[in-house]
Amino acid sequence: MSIVEVRLVNEYDDIPARALRIKHVKGSLETPVYAVSVTDIDQKLIKREDLKGVVEVYIPLRLEKLEDMNRALELEQQFEYRVNSYMRKAPYDQLIVVVPLVEGVQGRELSVDDASSYGKYIAELVVNSRADIVCTPIFYRIAEKYIDILVERFLDTMTAYSIGVALSIPYTSRETREKLINIYLNTVNRNSRALLNFLCVDYNSSNPIYRYTLHNYVLGYVKELQEEIDEPVAIYGVNVKYNRVAKKYDELPARDLVSYFVQLDIFGGNHKRRPIPGEVAERLRAGESIWKQKLLNRNRYTYISLDRMTKELELAIPEAKLVEKLIAEGFNRSYVEKIVKHINIRNILSEVDILRPLFSGHGWQHFENPTQYLNSKEIVKIDNALLKNLKSYTEILKPKTKKLDKYLN
Repeated sequence: MSIVEVRLVNEYDDIPARALRIKHVKGSLETPVYAVSVTDIDQKLIKREDLKGVVEVYIPLRLEKLEDMNRALELEQQFEYRVNSYMRKAPYDQLIVVVPLVEGVQGRELSVDDASSYGKYIAELVVNSRADIVCTPIFYRIAEKYIDILVERFLDTMTAYSIGVALSIPYTSRETREKLINIYLNTVNRNSRALLNFLCVDYNSSNPIYRYTLHNYVLGYVKELQEEIDEPVAIYGVNVKYNRVAKKYDELPARDLVSYFVQLDIFGGNHKRRPIPGEVAERLRAGESIWKQKLLNRNRYTYISLDRMTKELELAIPEAKLVEKLIAEGFNRSYVEKIVKHINIRNILSEVDILRPLFSGHGWQHFENPTQYLNSKEIVKIDNALLKNLKSYTEILKPKTKKLDKYLN
């Protein structure tokens, strides 16, 4: 079989929600899926048995660190050991997806030769025998004029390895996206392991509801590609976050969860750092109340601050008591933030267990379809952009793709 086979199980005419069956050499899974980062598998709040089919190995690569590793074998070996330890944490039956992030140095200009050299070296570093798919790099603080050069050399290098490769759509200008797509499509002719049915998209600490232009572009590209290859293309979102200004409000829409309803088949959490110096970020965090940490309320499809949950108990979730206890016992801020993050991941994983039968056409409890279920949530009352964008995305995706039973006939 090919590295990944994708089939459509079900979709809807009134909303761009769908269920895909993704088969790979180690097993299969059905979307929607939350891709847990391997670093979040702590065997306490998030255990291996909680995983739903996809594990994300996110590898940040700073240019200055790459230079150091290139000069010092010991540093390169330390990096290799760290990546191997990540891979060992991922259960064998999961689809393991590697996402490299290339981070530049502010104020430093690259050259064409630098970009090409980095592309080759990054490919050599991130390839691992336990990985199923390696996505082309995404970027932060890298001048766009060098991105296509780096990615092209990365793809050339990957032809030497027997591992699946998937295109990433980075958070860049449309012109750069077009260049990368053309480079990748040319690579497909030279590398049988370059996938057309699996696409990675960087939402840059946001989500498809807020990043309307980006997601609109992605859906348009995927629609054309699906018609060309006669197979669904699984869309995998990275750096997905419910809101970029989370600390300013006591309740915010769970736009990360709603991403499943706009054809984001798989997504993982946000890894990108705030675009400000570390010492400034620490001072800002110190000035923010720890009670502004937000927990996912699945009944409302909103993230609500711990402070508000303590004042309005009808909004509280059971795990809020645990966080309150940790704060009262004097645990440091970083630990509390980690626990909040893991609680939210657990709740997303639990919500996916409800969405999967809904999306596949089997319903859940008295809800017959995704639209009915979503309309029962508070989010549709407080998020003005949501329904508008849902309608727009639905129009983009007509006519629909082939269902699974058509492939089986």
